[in-house]
Amino acid sequence: MKIRHSIFALTATASLIACASTAEQKAEPVHNARSTVQAENSVSVESATATANISAPSAKKDSFPATYKDIVFPEFKYVAPNASDARIKLSENVTGYVIEDKTLPLVHFNIFFEEPYVNDKIENEAAFELLSAMFRRGGSTKLSPQALDDSLEFIAASLVGSVGTFTSVISVECMTKDFPQMLALAKEVFLSPAFDAQALEIQKANAANAYEHRYDNPASVLNALEEYANYKPNPRLWNATAEEFRKVKREDLVKLAKGRFQSGNIIFAISGDFSKDSMVTELKKYFETWPSNAKNTTVVPPMTHKNKPGIYLVDKDITQANISILAPFVKRPHADYYPTAVASFILGGGSFSSRLMTRVRSDNGLAYSIHSHAGNDYRDTSYVYIRLQTKVESAPLALKLIQEEIDKLAKEGPTDEELAHAKKTLIESLPSLFDSPENSTILFARDQMLGKKDSHYIDYVNEINAVTKEQVKAMIAKYFDASKMTTSIVGPKDKLKDIGNFTLVPIDSLDFRK
Repeated sequence: MKIRHSIFALTATASLIACASTAEQKAEPVHNARSTVQAENSVSVESATATANISAPSAKKDSFPATYKDIVFPEFKYVAPNASDARIKLSENVTGYVIEDKTLPLVHFNIFFEEPYVNDKIENEAAFELLSAMFRRGGSTKLSPQALDDSLEFIAASLVGSVGTFTSVISVECMTKDFPQMLALAKEVFLSPAFDAQALEIQKANAANAYEHRYDNPASVLNALEEYANYKPNPRLWNATAEEFRKVKREDLVKLAKGRFQSGNIIFAISGDFSKDSMVTELKKYFETWPSNAKNTTVVPPMTHKNKPGIYLVDKDITQANISILAPFVKRPHADYYPTAVASFILGGGSFSSRLMTRVRSDNGLAYSIHSHAGNDYRDTSYVYIRLQTKVESAPLALKLIQEEIDKLAKEGPTDEELAHAKKTLIESLPSLFDSPENSTILFARDQMLGKKDSHYIDYVNEINAVTKEQVKAMIAKYFDASKMTTSIVGPKDKLKDIGNFTLVPIDSLDFRK
């Protein structure tokens, strides 16, 4: 989707998500800095290893379990990590998260700048969309693009950056021995960009080509249709055209790049093979010479909803109907978030254990994958949604079965087993967010930008455990209400007449241009 921290995307954004490959809702993930960007171990993450309670070998035959069913596992114990254990404050405006990791001779370094930005003219959108790539691909005032590529390739290092609606990010990965060189290179590339003319022509051609093929994939059409059906016009949704990409000049990039990566508030995340004390000293000197502007006070316009329920269809000659069902949810923090996340897991976020997967796929064979999700967003009001693909001919039946399962869960609530399984899965998947020191530091940094408390992951466990069956019923009835939902469908209109009355949306009207 176009939104840079989208209702399905952001990143972030840290959240409970539905994994598209398994359709399983998991504990709060975070956008990885390298995808933005995107964002979320000597930190205390403790989970009891599932160690079988088997006695030491002995001569007694009965000391071993007769079958695997007799193996007893200890109760899972999880102590949530605390960001303060890794936090370092270098100055009034520079805070970081530092974790040593001696596993490999590598360093992972990410710098986050709080730099909200939104275009005031649609004519600037094309240049803004090219800006992230051109910072890295356009070389610097001292290094040509080719020289920069050769330097990075020679030491097997990675240097990337991005600018977005709320943050700008610089990411460095390299061997420990090359880290001082990479620090200097990062400052050179992102503070003194050259925006090489030849490199710009390549990026312009790539962007124009991508625009011309943007709706070749039904999934891309569905994403655009979701935005069209649910959002009012907003500069954050603007789409540049192929012609506008071709017209971008170097001067346009120079103008937009002014002041970038120089906000007054910097948060960094670093992990790797180094001494923590020595690294803190080195980074303190590094950031002392980093230029800093006054704090960015740009106000980003919030996304606003159309609130026009109904069925919206884009006519496309395909055999599989791509379908999504959405309704407005909440902006976090909000008391309804955790109960709805558990409810969504039971409805469709729990992979093969969920009701929608059982009814639509297992019992009726109508879809390979179907899942629901309770959106997680600290910037805007998010959505709850259900997504699936099914044969065009079976779309009406699939929609009917989905509504029946929603109504049933709202009326009867979950079983004790369903509720217990949802809580157990969501809590036990939480440590996966901290599966590496790199991910832990990035997660802590992004959490700080979103204003999360240090106790967030302890609160998460407590909130999930506190959800009741009555809350699940109430949240399904409140947020999966058919009268509030939009259904977006991509498929051949002549074969979808049985889905009911729908609004036909021309594919060339999906772009936001105002």
